[in-house]
Amino acid sequence: MKRFIARFSMVGGWLAFLPSVVAKILRPWECMDTSLFLSKWWKLMHNNYHSHLLNDDQITSFIINGYHIVHPELQTGFNEKICDSLRSMPENPGEHIVEALPAISVVLEHPAVVGALTSLLGSKYVRDPGGHIHMNPPRTRAQPWHQDERFGRGHQDRDIDHVKQLMMMYYPQDVTDDMGPTVLLPGSQRRIAAPETMVTLVNLRGQVFSTLEAGSVLLTHYDIWHAGTGNRSDRVRYMIKFPFSRTEENVEPSWDHDTENIPEVRMRLDSEHPSTLSRNEYETDHGLRVRTWNNMAGSAAMPLRSEAHLGGPWPESGGATTASRRRRDNP
Repeated sequence: MKRFIARFSMVGGWLAFLPSVVAKILRPWECMDTSLFLSKWWKLMHNNYHSHLLNDDQITSFIINGYHIVHPELQTGFNEKICDSLRSMPENPGEHIVEALPAISVVLEHPAVVGALTSLLGSKYVRDPGGHIHMNPPRTRAQPWHQDERFGRGHQDRDIDHVKQLMMMYYPQDVTDDMGPTVLLPGSQRRIAAPETMVTLVNLRGQVFSTLEAGSVLLTHYDIWHAGTGNRSDRVRYMIKFPFSRTEENVEPSWDHDTENIPEVRMRLDSEHPSTLSRNEYETDHGLRVRTWNNMAGSAAMPLRSEAHLGGPWPESGGATTASRRRRDNP
């Protein structure tokens, strides 16, 4: 929590909220009492911190699907100013995005973004070196499916049963389906594929397109299959991406956790199928999901395997097994 408050108190993250904060705290009859002032300030900051953490349902969805969308409340005109700054850049700054575009710190330090990153990577997450500004002009061709740096630097430290690295993508303009939105394959973060295999794939059942409103922030598991689609519009599509990493393991959940939700979480981890990849490899995939939850949850870990899905009528001669029938009847 202290880490979150420290981040929240940085200039880029909380100045936009200062007027409302002061209005709630500085009552004329309380201003003379310093201890009361500090008490109310701390309570308000704690409430802001807690209200932006993800809940069990959102964490479960991320484990299953591999992505989460944040809609930070930004000042009117902020996204337009970012687009204007991008259009005026003489060249791509590469990894030096914050130096070339200081205003992006407002997004990086926004409470909703920090809350989501804290929930997924722990309170001591860090922004890694790297990052890139993607500028897709009209008639840009589509990318092939890929996993970022899966066979490049740092791939040996990545686990398919944990959330250690994320990619943050910020879109400063509305992204329509003809502007080359990023396409994702939910659940594919647990599937390692060679680049030469992935480039042969085109449309995959279950794929989703990130058609988003201006200011949206897309957080993805670092290993999710994704691609930039072709820009068929007459508009430029901008996207700014940053990598983030976990630096320590959780002793307890870093999100808004309620132990009473565990049965529902387990049911979802055991039964949902976000794409054809996870459906075809159900037995392996649902175990990896539970291990991912356990690696993230610390003291809120659950038993590794549930045999509930094996219950039911005995199989008939020549028929499907109980587990197979359950998957067939409850897709």
